[in-house]
Amino acid sequence: MTIPKTWRGLTLCLCVAWGLGGMQTARAQQGAVAGRVTDAAGEPLPGVNVALLETTYGAASAADGTWRIGAVPAGSYRIQASIVGFATEVRPVAVAAGETAQIDFVLESIAVEAREIVVTTTRRTEVANEIAASVSVLTAEDLVTRNALALDDALQYVPGVQLTGNEVNVRGSSGFSYNTGSRVLLLVDGMPMLSPDAERIPFDLIPVHQIERIEVLKGPGSALYGGGALGGIIHVVTKTYPDAPETYLEAYGGAYQPARRDVWRREWKASTDPRPLGGVALNHARPLGANTGLWTNVTYRYDAGYLNMDNARSFQGFSKFTWRTSPDSHINILAGASRETSDTFIYWNGARDALNPGSIEIGSAASSSGATDNRTQHFSLMPAYANALSARTLFQAKTRLLGVLIQPLDSEKKPKPVSSGTVGFRYGGEAQIDYEPAPGRYLIAGVSGDANVTNSSFTGDDAPSGQPEIAAFAQWEEAIGRVRLTGGLRFDSYRIHEGDALRKLSPRASAAIGFAEAWTLRLAYGEGFRAPSVLERFVESSDYLPVVSNPDLKPETSRSYELGVRGQPTLGGVPFLTLDAALFLSHYRELIEPTFAPERRSFRFVNFTKARIRGGELALRAYLRPLRAALYAGYTWLDAEDLETSEPLAFRSTHLLKAGGDFRIGPIECGADFRWASAPERVDSDFALFVPDAELSTPLQVLDARVGSSWRGVSATLHIRNALNYHYLSRPALLGAPRHAFLQISTRF
Repeated sequence: MTIPKTWRGLTLCLCVAWGLGGMQTARAQQGAVAGRVTDAAGEPLPGVNVALLETTYGAASAADGTWRIGAVPAGSYRIQASIVGFATEVRPVAVAAGETAQIDFVLESIAVEAREIVVTTTRRTEVANEIAASVSVLTAEDLVTRNALALDDALQYVPGVQLTGNEVNVRGSSGFSYNTGSRVLLLVDGMPMLSPDAERIPFDLIPVHQIERIEVLKGPGSALYGGGALGGIIHVVTKTYPDAPETYLEAYGGAYQPARRDVWRREWKASTDPRPLGGVALNHARPLGANTGLWTNVTYRYDAGYLNMDNARSFQGFSKFTWRTSPDSHINILAGASRETSDTFIYWNGARDALNPGSIEIGSAASSSGATDNRTQHFSLMPAYANALSARTLFQAKTRLLGVLIQPLDSEKKPKPVSSGTVGFRYGGEAQIDYEPAPGRYLIAGVSGDANVTNSSFTGDDAPSGQPEIAAFAQWEEAIGRVRLTGGLRFDSYRIHEGDALRKLSPRASAAIGFAEAWTLRLAYGEGFRAPSVLERFVESSDYLPVVSNPDLKPETSRSYELGVRGQPTLGGVPFLTLDAALFLSHYRELIEPTFAPERRSFRFVNFTKARIRGGELALRAYLRPLRAALYAGYTWLDAEDLETSEPLAFRSTHLLKAGGDFRIGPIECGADFRWASAPERVDSDFALFVPDAELSTPLQVLDARVGSSWRGVSATLHIRNALNYHYLSRPALLGAPRHAFLQISTRF
């Protein structure tokens, strides 16, 4: 099946289903659910999230604790009320046509912060404590508190997640691949989002201020979302529009501290001056009518960088439009565009000249530079449609179009012709049916198709323009008493050469067993795979490093097992923290890593035959209401081994610790986050054949601190990143950011 035919088929499926859904809606009989939320003393609780689980219906309680969900199809549901600092309550409710069901909630105050409530990474809305998978969640409050400037900035605080440069490593699944592919899949509102040119994660495309939450699924997710999810999934859930117009304005500004090493300052005189950074973001959200609304974001950022020839200036716009076409259906359209002009520092000139980019002499050819100037433009368009065909059936259809244009800049900072850079498009779509034949039993099935068209100066003439894919998936879930069983299977077919296809079945099975009170034991098994990107197979370049193609690369595969427990220990009968612990074991075959080929005097991407990663993870979170303090800690231990050489896998830290908290003293809010990672046991020494001291590695010891307050609707926070001014390597031949501080001022009106 060709991709155009697949695209036309998915489009036809969407149109037919939309029409059928509309006829079904016209016949639907509707009711409503309403009530009031109070605490144990009878005081109203505003801002409580009230949601009908497994549907798109929900509301928030008003100042007097009242709430109402209207236009609900008649049927039986589970309704949930949740808010930070109170125990979540889930109750059954029956909605009758033409009537309003009354449900009042009385929530009990608890000592822990109950905010990891609902996740959707598993293709279905579920309570986090009930799923058989390791999932960490960052909420909108987390992002605002830490003033995360981009998605990768936020991910640094997730247990088990490590960033090597700008590549995401979840529980050791990734090393460092020179940004040519990702083993972790990014989803935005359930839609895959990898760049067309190299299948990287485009961190800067999503405005942080409009993120409702970030869910990180640790472990293979190929049975759910296909090849990009070999090591895990990052799911970004965006906000919806509010009931009343709302505008949020934020500005920040600060500087990097000058280099403290005399040997570095002598080689780059500008390092003795503070290097500025700053930005401004404007967000506006409003209803446009009874059934429509939108939010829109505009962001400008400038970063002078702390290294020579490493600065960036970016402008970004992003919007989400929602149209409730009927009480049972809605359309969401996400659209965005960005432009960044940057000098990018790639590798240093040695440890004694760490602030200047290096260069490589390759025979008689011109030298390769350790820095590059580019203008990068992205755009995205992602429409999605959902229709509750009945109280037990939900239909969803999603399409996506991503584009990238990368143009090198000349000595006058003018863009070179497109033929000197990269232009690419990725497009696709999927259709999914969620069906609940009986209470506690769920069936999910669907089809998807993706393709890309890319033309890059970094690939040879024989490189294909893309790797089209079609897939079919199914998932079954059954609740038997306190046991919840899940099974899933996905079939993917990639066309990697003309007439040559790669096919893969990815199974998944898990069980969640409830025991005691608020405790869940989980067992999970899953397989994953990733087809090598076009850039990995066909790269031919000497601009930054000498790299040659390897069209015979095989797909990476993984097999993973996990045993975990999640719950809330009690002290005197009162919960005092949440706990999540897991043991995991993953076997990998044909991992793709860059390696030096002596006969070619160049790097090339090759397959390793076998690798094993095993380890354990412990995450704790507590909310101490009397002290108005929230604390968290996460520790991950890894044993990552190349089974062919009996050596550790490169770029993996054995120990990873993250801890921090927030507390309030009167009107002052304070917080700190600490990240520690042991130095990798092995670093790819082949890099050092070209770049001086590239074999060096360091542990990571970074403390971020903040203090702020609010007055008359205006918030001001001072952030100090790397407060101890610890010098470390964020990846080979690249220093991490030194101490830098910035003042953040925001207001909402």
